[in-house]
Amino acid sequence: MRRRTALVTALALLTLGLTAQTSAAPPEQVELDDFAPLFADVDDGLGLFVNITRDDYCAWVDGGFIGPPPVDKTISVQLNETGKGAVVASFQGELSIELWRFDPDVPPLVDPCVDTDAQSGPWATGTAHVQANDNDFDGSRTRTNSFGVRGQGTVEDASGGTWHFSWANRLQITKDDEFRERAANFNLHPIG
Repeated sequence: MRRRTALVTALALLTLGLTAQTSAAPPEQVELDDFAPLFADVDDGLGLFVNITRDDYCAWVDGGFIGPPPVDKTISVQLNETGKGAVVASFQGELSIELWRFDPDVPPLVDPCVDTDAQSGPWATGTAHVQANDNDFDGSRTRTNSFGVRGQGTVEDASGGTWHFSWANRLQITKDDEFRERAANFNLHPIG
């Protein structure tokens, strides 16, 4: 009798699991025209602009944030709905990056435009392979929202030097709306 009860329970759980999986919407691709993350690499004294130039970003800010930011490239994001209704988003691709030196009066960090406005141009530019994900993209609040962006690439500075630059940033928003930074790592070193 115990064995039969265990078998029935196992079949019921399997059926519930299959039902939950099939109730989620199929994956879809959407185009985003506003993906432009910015980061502060405090240890190296650099502001990182991903998929947008500093000049374009600051002009957009000065213009009152009208419309989407003037990104270099629209990205295609894959969305997957979970059985509980949260939407998981993921992206990977090659994007432009700019590294700007912070002005001598930084820190404290104020904003990306003010912190770099004494500079005449980026310290280095290049491209990076960027990956981003968000396990509660639509803000369903059915789970702790964990999201982040990481990338690695090569940049060339104004004097022709080549550098490897990588970063990883991981953030979290709990169901209770508590915001946490889980990781913020940057790596910059000369190559060749």
